[in-house]
Amino acid sequence: MAAPASEMVSLDIAEKEAQNGDAGNKEEEELEEKKAKTLFEEDTVDEEPAWKTAGLYLIDGPAGSSFMALVTIWALFGDDLRLIFTYDDVDEMFAGLTIACLIFFSIELGIASVCKADYFAGFYFWLDLVATVSLLLDIPAINEAIMGEEDEDSTADDSGDSGGGGGDGAQQAKVARAGRTSRAGTKAGRIVRLVRLIRIVKLYKSYMQRQEAIEAKEQEQTQDDEEEIAQSRVGQKLSDLTTRRVILGVLLMLFMLPLFDLSSFFEPISLVEGGLELVVKAFEGVDGSYTDPAFTAALDAYVDGTDGMYWIKVNGTDLSDRYDMEGSEFRSLRNSEFTKVDYQNGTDYSFAKFTIREESRFQAGLNILKTIFIVIILGLGAYFFSRDANDLVLLPIERMIKRVKDMAENPLKKQEMKTDDGGDQQMETKILENAFSKICSLMAVGFGEAGAEIIAENMKSGGELDPMVPGKKMAAIFGFCDIRNFTDATEILQEGVMEFVNSIAQIVHMEVSLHGGSANKNIGDAFLLVWKFPPHINAQEILHGVKNNSLKGDTMKEVNQVSDKALATFVVTIAMLKKSARLRAYGKNEALCQRMPNYRVKMGFGLHVGWAIEGAIGSEYKVDASYLSPNVNMAARLEAATKQFGVPILISEDLVNILSKGVRQRTRQIDRVTVKGSNQPMGLSTYDVDDDLMVIDLDNAEYEKPPENFTHSDHEYKDEFAEHPDIVNTRAGEPEFLAKFGEGFEAYSRGDWKAAHDILRATLTSRMINGKPVRDGPSDTLLRVMEEYDFKAPPDWRGFRELTEK
Repeated sequence: MAAPASEMVSLDIAEKEAQNGDAGNKEEEELEEKKAKTLFEEDTVDEEPAWKTAGLYLIDGPAGSSFMALVTIWALFGDDLRLIFTYDDVDEMFAGLTIACLIFFSIELGIASVCKADYFAGFYFWLDLVATVSLLLDIPAINEAIMGEEDEDSTADDSGDSGGGGGDGAQQAKVARAGRTSRAGTKAGRIVRLVRLIRIVKLYKSYMQRQEAIEAKEQEQTQDDEEEIAQSRVGQKLSDLTTRRVILGVLLMLFMLPLFDLSSFFEPISLVEGGLELVVKAFEGVDGSYTDPAFTAALDAYVDGTDGMYWIKVNGTDLSDRYDMEGSEFRSLRNSEFTKVDYQNGTDYSFAKFTIREESRFQAGLNILKTIFIVIILGLGAYFFSRDANDLVLLPIERMIKRVKDMAENPLKKQEMKTDDGGDQQMETKILENAFSKICSLMAVGFGEAGAEIIAENMKSGGELDPMVPGKKMAAIFGFCDIRNFTDATEILQEGVMEFVNSIAQIVHMEVSLHGGSANKNIGDAFLLVWKFPPHINAQEILHGVKNNSLKGDTMKEVNQVSDKALATFVVTIAMLKKSARLRAYGKNEALCQRMPNYRVKMGFGLHVGWAIEGAIGSEYKVDASYLSPNVNMAARLEAATKQFGVPILISEDLVNILSKGVRQRTRQIDRVTVKGSNQPMGLSTYDVDDDLMVIDLDNAEYEKPPENFTHSDHEYKDEFAEHPDIVNTRAGEPEFLAKFGEGFEAYSRGDWKAAHDILRATLTSRMINGKPVRDGPSDTLLRVMEEYDFKAPPDWRGFRELTEK
């Protein structure tokens, strides 16, 4: 069945498109220059001033973030390290370091507030502010001023000078206040330690920023990796919210848990506190005698029953010497390293001091461990809270978004579906993800390469569906092939014709794909096939080079490769049609053989190169992605003309000119004609191929495998026409025969038809296949053309004729 070109394309429409091609290209360039916002483009923002960019880099850059992480670590552990390893003589140095940390935190807070978007008065702003202000409590002078603590050693010394019961009343009251604030300071210290833990958030935030920077760098370096999936906006939002909630939860737990401790409401009276009152009472009971046995026994019991006492005064009298207490040694204790109890009766003031330096150091060590533990809990909490949501929801969504982006960039990219052996195969997200992959794959298969622009533009756009994307002018090789005797086969096979056509399509499409082309249209018994040139080769350059034979260098080499592969596709397809066990079975179909004796699946092929308008044809109700051009029409006419010339493949002169030299020498020109709608003569050539040269060994497993599972075309060849088994085994036309036919065609072209008759009559039956003569179609056709004029060239003969048959 001849391929009706009018059914595929309209020549008139194609010519109109050709006339408007350049205008269409200009409009397309103008549309691209508009750079309209698409679905996947980030929200556009005004370019930040240079000073803001510099400020952000200062605090978020690798050096700045690393430095601030170290400052935060020191702010967390510095005070505890001071208590563990040093004495009060270095407190001023540590206070200086704390002030430096406070300055750095303040600078960072100020820069971030000014330069970082959505930071000021936000969640992290308040946490950073509290963490920065909390550093004030690590400065001893400010801590004592806020907590109301005074230099108790000095006040105690002053009270000692007043004697047993006298002294200035105001001074005694001051000393009393100093003593009472000791216990309040202990409780306040607990609060200070809790507030200090807010700095953990800064450390955690610094870690997260560092991780994000590393991930961004890795993603930039591996942006071509198919497995690399950028975090979606949903993922970023959920991750941020999860982190905030974990931070608030941990901090709330730290501040609330102490409230459920009895010591927060009631302070139990211990021997340290109650014992001093008993000693004073005993002293008063013996009329103020420091040597009375009853008083001495009470004092001994108090001293022996407590640990760490280094100073005691009863009613203003220092009794430390009785027990060899080294009070002067402990005069340099920090406020957090001693505890003091006092008792006042009127103007009489008594107190006892106890060193808790070791307990303070141990507590500082515990604080370090607690801080590390909370950091771990923060990290693991955020990780585990978000992991399940990421695995079950976010990652599938992000994979689908990545597929949409990939399809917008490359609509023909193969979509892979991931299946697990576990029980989560039926998870809704997994079902949705696989369904989405199938839809993307079906779109790619349905639209083909010509519809890539339609898919890409609609995937990028966030608006309504618009299948009518403007066309684009391009240059390509167009192939058209047709199944012989299709009408008869359809009438015989009925419902089985679908399997018949699809078996042939499987071979055709597979070979086209393996040779760098793409299938465009399936028109019942015919297929439109396209081989595009590399995108960096300009269409005008190719078209101009084809007409003027001006392609040179690497460009010509790449064009040669595409054109050679296009021709090789059809040669190999002819061989595959015979090798296919499934198609050979139709040759044994009694009904087919009765209608068409010795039936075999045969096809005709036409190849041409030229421009076309690639785009959508139809309306919003039905659209096909295809090509409009006289050149597409020409490929269909060439296929139809194969029946006239008795050859399976017909190639235009333009395509022959861009074949590589070795392949071009294997072709033979068989006529020169003009076609309807064109006055420009065009040479017609063929590539001699005959599948009868192939010997099918039915015992060879190669010929029993279905064609979709076996082909020699999936190998790399240096010279495919010299190495591919199917091309080599079907090569027809000996050099002697081709040279002889060339002589006859030359005589035919120059108008010496008598000489042409003699030569072509000889080539008509000179070819032999498997020992049997084969009638040469082109020789027969030229003889019939000359016979119409009694083998005399007409007076107006110019070396070509009009091809009137379709």
